[in-house]
Amino acid sequence: MNWTALVGSLYAAQYSAAERLRKPALSMPPNPPATVDAVDAAERRLGVWFDIEFRQFLLACDGWPSFGTVQLYGAGDLGAGEKWRRDSACAQTYFDTAASGAVTVPDGYRRVLVGKTGVSQRFIVMMFPTRPNVAAAACWDCMAGIDLRYPDFGVWAEHEAASISYALGEEIADRRCLR
Repeated sequence: MNWTALVGSLYAAQYSAAERLRKPALSMPPNPPATVDAVDAAERRLGVWFDIEFRQFLLACDGWPSFGTVQLYGAGDLGAGEKWRRDSACAQTYFDTAASGAVTVPDGYRRVLVGKTGVSQRFIVMMFPTRPNVAAAACWDCMAGIDLRYPDFGVWAEHEAASISYALGEEIADRRCLR
């Protein structure tokens, strides 16, 4: 996947929509790229091995405060930031009480929160291996017991970016009709 292109096109769409809709919160840019050292440090803190798609995402943009409605955490936050810890505790409560049961953690893997929405209880989690040279199990988009599985972070991000772009276009079209 070309993360630079995906991040750039989504940011351009969000920025354009922010101006048209007069919603400055939509124009929050992605963070600058992480360093390889920062990504490696996040893996050590978490005791996992990131899959190639998530690693490349962090090296293209080190998280994004507003990927649509989802905050995607950067390497420095994963396993370390206070907000990440609080949100991880909320996610754990979700998995203990409301998850569909499909989001079980296989042996040799660890569930890691990589994104969360601010308003609803929606969590983006990855199953990362705890030993090298093992493929990531999946990326999960979880909310209200509806837990959607994606083969990797890249597939989830492409789907989410398309949904965001469509929703922004619809909102702009709706506002034109109301004039």
